[in-house]
Parts: sequence; C-alpha cells; structure tokens
Amino acid sequence: MNNSPHMNHSSRLSRRAALIAAATLVAAGVGTAVASTASASTGPADAARSAVQRGAHSLIPFTSAAVAAGATSGTLSVTWSARHLPGGVAVFAGSSRTAQPHFLGFGKSDGSLTVSAVFGDWIRLVPTVGEPLVLTVRDLGLASDPNLRDIGGYRTTDGQWVRMGVVYRSQALALSPADLAAVAKLGITADYDLRTTAEIAASPDVVPAGATYTNLNVMADISLAPTLTSPASAEAYMEEIEQDFVTNPTAQAAFGTLLTDIANSNGAVLYHCTAGKDRTGWATAVLLTLLGVPRATIVQDYLLSNTYYFDSPAVQAELKAMPAAESAVYAPLLEVQASYLDAGFAQVTASYGSMYGYAVHGLGLSPQTIDKLRHKLLAG
Repeated sequence: MNNSPHMNHSSRLSRRAALIAAATLVAAGVGTAVASTASASTGPADAARSAVQRGAHSLIPFTSAAVAAGATSGTLSVTWSARHLPGGVAVFAGSSRTAQPHFLGFGKSDGSLTVSAVFGDWIRLVPTVGEPLVLTVRDLGLASDPNLRDIGGYRTTDGQWVRMGVVYRSQALALSPADLAAVAKLGITADYDLRTTAEIAASPDVVPAGATYTNLNVMADISLAPTLTSPASAEAYMEEIEQDFVTNPTAQAAFGTLLTDIANSNGAVLYHCTAGKDRTGWATAVLLTLLGVPRATIVQDYLLSNTYYFDSPAVQAELKAMPAAESAVYAPLLEVQASYLDAGFAQVTASYGSMYGYAVHGLGLSPQTIDKLRHKLLAG
C-alpha cells in the first residue's frame, strides 16, 4: 500500500522521469546531482515496470537516510542507504512535505548527493523498487531557539519511518522576529508548553500565528529546589527527575494529554519546556518508543540536546560566568546524559513492565489512541 500523498498524476510522471534518468546515469556508472526542474517524457515500458515494482515491494527500502545543511551555503547534503535495492534512487526537492516536484539527480542504492536548496529543503527519495521516503533538515538552525527540531526522520524496527513535518520539539519559544518568521512556515497549529507557571511568567511563549496555546504543567508537584553539592549529586537529581516523570500523577496526566492531543490533531504540533531536553526529552522518548523506534536511536536523539542546547553560546556563556566549582555542579543540570534517560526507562520497566503498559495504565492512553499515533506518524 502506498501511504504517500504525493503519488498523484504529476508525481507519477516525475517518478517515471527519474527512472529514465536512472537508466542513463547507471549506464554511465555515476551518481551525481543535476540541475533539472522539468519532467521528461517516458515510455509505456518504464511505466509498466514501475507499476509492477511498486506492487511487489510496498515497503520503504531505506535502512538509513538524512538531509542536512550542506558545507556550502545554499546546499543540502542528502545521504541514504538501501543496500539490497536493485537500481538506484532518484532525488526530488520541494518547499513542503506534500510536494517535491523538482528532479535534482540520481544516485546508487547506497549513496549521497549535494544538491541546491533553491527549490526547498524537503527531499523525496524515490527508489526504483518500493515506496518513496520524504525527509527534510532536522533542525532549523535558529539563533533564538537552537533546540527546535523535528522528531521525525527515524526508522523503526519494522522498517517504517517516522514522518517529518508533523511533530516538533523545542526549548522555550523566546523567538526573535526573524526566527518567528521561520517557525511560521512550519504550519504549527498547536503549541504545548510543559513548563511551570513561574517559568512561563519569566519567559512567555512567542506563539506562532495560527497555533493554539496549551499549558501542561508537568512538574507542578515535583521539587525544583534540590540541595546539590557535587556533580554526582546533580546527576543523581536529574535521574530522579526522569523517574518522577514516570510515577508522578501530575506528570502522567500532562504527558497523557499531550500524546492524546497529538493523536487527535489535524495539523503540525510543537511541544516544549524551558531547555527542550528533560520534560520534552522524555515526551519524545515515550512517543518514539510507542512508534517502534530502536532504543539506541532514541538515546541518540535525546543526546542531541547537548549539541543544540548545552553547546549553544548562551549556555556556555552562563557556565563561564560562574566560579569553576559552581559551574562543575551546575553543568549536569544543563546537559543530558544517557543515564538520565536510562533511569526513566528503568522506572517504566519497574512500575509498568513495558512502555506500552506505562502508556495505557500510567498515561491513560487507550489502545486506539496508540494506534492513531502510529497511523498518523508512520510511513511505509
């Protein structure tokens, strides 16, 4: 079954054009980017072969794929791997997740291309066999919100892919006018703020136009004033926080509402806390686990907050302004470690046996809601 909404008449023509280009490029033994925006004509044999292949191979064949900003300004680096794929992969670009009409080039089944971003940063990888995969750049590179990123673009254990452009995670939305304009292009219809009332009062959200605002106070009943005397005590506190996310009734209600609303939403959703790493990190870990993303991938996504938040100029300046001994104790509160997330997962196992059990009996999600999340967020 083809889950892509892009395979209308126009995109079928684009796919056929890609297959013709594939034959030419494979014959020449190359995989390179080309500058082309027009669809070429194709013959009946190519169309028939494509139809047979799509019917025989319904799954997305890629085992890995990513889109990132290129080393040169105005370019994108596109990488993929589908090692058992006969033929190759055509690359298309566009300005939205629903349309990528511009053919950019063709590569082998395990390859990469550097392409122009002039047509947009949404990339569609079209294999000669199987379903296409639509990806975009994970983070927006925002100076005022460096930890705003897409939770999609990950492969599940059963070969499906988490759709991009549907759910975003972030730190507090203290957006500059320029960054607000960039966020406005994401089509976000709901902003879920997981912070306390005191945090919100100190830095209210800059809510994107067209988005509803909802506060889900995860930590209303969790102590935010620990006594910390060493880096080890700070790390232990962060692990306790993750455990509280699992067992605290207020946190359970907040996370349960968030996931239920995501399942029932009609547009793109964004959720965030202050740093976008703890409450937001746990919500993302739960969601990705329910979708079937491997644990190692989830941990890798969780640790990206060190790149986007902890290593940001603002956080590093804050630490450098402190005496060295104080900075050493405070740093574990501003970073993420795998042990923090592991503590949350261990608590799920101890209290509920599995993430599914936690979702149903702890967060109050129905099996139907979990099914809706999977249907909404998975492709392939």
